[in-house]
Parts: sequence; structure tokens; C-alpha cells
Amino acid sequence: MQAHTRDFESILRRVYHEEKLAYDLLSIPDFLAEGATPKKIERRIDTCMNLGDPTHPLVSVLIRVRNEEHALRRLFECLRIQKLDRPFEVVVIDNESADESAQLAKTMGARVFTVSRSLFGYGRAINAGVKLCRGDLIVLLSAHSWPQGDDWLSRMVKCAEECAVAAAYCRQVDDGRVCQQERTRSKIFAENNYALDKERLLQRCKSGEDVYEVCCFSNSAAIVRREAVLRFPFRDLPFAEDRAFVLDCVMAGYSIAYLGTASVAYRQAATFKNLYRIGRACQISKHLIRELGSKAIGTDMGKSELARKAVRLLCSPLEIIARTIEALLRDRSQLGRAARYAAISCAMSFGCIVGELTWHRYRKTTGCDSAVLLVEALPS
Repeated sequence: MQAHTRDFESILRRVYHEEKLAYDLLSIPDFLAEGATPKKIERRIDTCMNLGDPTHPLVSVLIRVRNEEHALRRLFECLRIQKLDRPFEVVVIDNESADESAQLAKTMGARVFTVSRSLFGYGRAINAGVKLCRGDLIVLLSAHSWPQGDDWLSRMVKCAEECAVAAAYCRQVDDGRVCQQERTRSKIFAENNYALDKERLLQRCKSGEDVYEVCCFSNSAAIVRREAVLRFPFRDLPFAEDRAFVLDCVMAGYSIAYLGTASVAYRQAATFKNLYRIGRACQISKHLIRELGSKAIGTDMGKSELARKAVRLLCSPLEIIARTIEALLRDRSQLGRAARYAAISCAMSFGCIVGELTWHRYRKTTGCDSAVLLVEALPS
């Protein structure tokens, strides 16, 4: 039994040595203790035994995480059952989690790297992660995006290869009971597949559509070509860096696809703080992407939304009163739910107004120099 364990460990060490990733050997004792057998580690994602297989290119799965141990555990279970005709690796970029997220990822067989919170940015994390991945096709996942079905990964890979696109993203559906804001967000994900190229982008923008909406994309569940990200790094925006990436790629002649036949269940924390942050960052990024679009397309796409957002915020007290009265008349037990909904709505609207007033300060964040955006990610 010990000889079998040593043989198994020697194979792993040889593979890692060939890839010149000696620091990953530090994680081997975590799952190969003396006397361990393959049966004891059968729930790990078995991706490292056939990295040398020359018949298929490697696929990388890149996950960003911060204090999402439970969500990450569920995600790994979803990945473990995936059926794919080639090997895939899992790379985790941990943002100094205070819980056991990083340790869990190691235990499940992922290569884990840490980016300090002071240097973290959504675009930065992806750019750093892509350079750390070995695959030419890289699947991007948030820890709170859970693939539906055991063929999700194969569908994403097939879409990227057969459609010859720079990137593709999939449908996101609500995970159980979510707040109104999350239900509204899920409506942007259509049921039918479609593709976006330069001709269609120009046509839609010149017809009056908002470039921010035209360049819809979500890197919470997507697949990208390594060469595309290296050529067009994700910009260092506070939000919607994925939409700016689409604008850069499509205007350079690449195509982007949407896959409505593959989906992930998605849920994000619906707290006052989080929705305020999203509202503020979203509004800032809308203006920045419109400026980028104006430069790329040659048409002024700027628009102010301050008046509309202010009216919406001013109407919030009326909405709070209406929902409170409705809850009292129907069922007093719903009073807390009504108050929570009203508070969350105010948070989003207030964040949007702050973003509308301060977005000019973030014009420098539209840069995408990979030498600047690449963070030194250290193995955990």
C-alpha cells in the first residue's frame, strides 16, 4: 500500500516538475498523507493525472473567491461531476479570505494563489489568473455561480471552439428565492443563443442603443481564449470590466457569443452595503464604457441619468410607506420583508446617484496595460 502511494505521489511530482510549478508540491501532503489510497481522495477533482495527454488541449477553470467557503464547496461539487473529453485544471485566486476558502480549494485539488486586498480589482484578478493558467481556453467562474448539469463545461468548451469566438458567456438563473433586484438582473439573460460581431455592434449603437447594454457580458460564468485576454486585458474598472472587454474585442474584429442552452444558478448577497456598492460601481462604469464606446465608434454616447436616479430615490419613501401599509393590511409578519425590500431599493438608488456624481474621478481606471494590471499572485 505504501509503495502504491509513493508511486502515485511520484507521478504528481513529475507532472508538476515538468510544468515548473514546484511551489504546488507544497499542497501534495495535504491529500497524500502516509498510507493514503485513491479511495480516500475520490471526491477531489481528478485533473492532474493526465496533463501530459497530447491528444487534447488543456482547459483551465479560473475561480475568484473571498470569504465564500460554503459557496465554493458547492461549486467544486458541481465541477467534480462535469463530463469533459479532455483534462482540466482548477486555479483559484483568493482575495485573502478570512474563512477556509483557500484551504478548501487546496484540499479539492486546485492550484491556489493569493492576491492582497489592497491590490485587488476584478479585472486585475482575471488578468493575473489568466497568466497563471496553463490552458488556451479558460473558464471564468465566480464562487457563487453553480453550473447546472454535468455537461455544462463541455457545452461551454464546444461553443468556444465551434463558434470560433474570443469569448462566450452563458445564462444565469436565480438560485431559489432572491430579492427583486436579483430577479431583475436575471432577465437580461435570454433563452436563445446569439453572437455579437463588429457589424452588429455598430449597427445597434448607431440606431440609438446604449453601448453599455449592447456589450452585455458576464464573467461570473464565461469562457475566454487566453490569447484574447493577453491581447485585450480586462480594464481596471470598479464594475462591468467584462463589458469593456467585449467592446475592445469586438471592435478589433473578434466575435462574442451567448449560450442560452447552458446555465448556472447564481446568487449574490442582497445586503444594503453590497447593493449600494453595486449601484455606485455600476453607474461609474456605465459612463466610462460609454466614453470608451464614443472613442472607438466615433459617436457621442454619453448620457446623464442624474435626474432619473434622483426622482427614483425621492420616490423611495412613498414606496416604503405603500409597502408598509400593504404588509399591515395583509399580513403583519410580512412587515419585515417589506422594510427590507424598501431599504435595499434605497441602497441601490443612492449608490447610483453617488456614482453619477463621482464617475469623473475614475477616468484613469479605463487603462488596460497588462504590466500595470497584473498583480503578483503568490501561491497560498
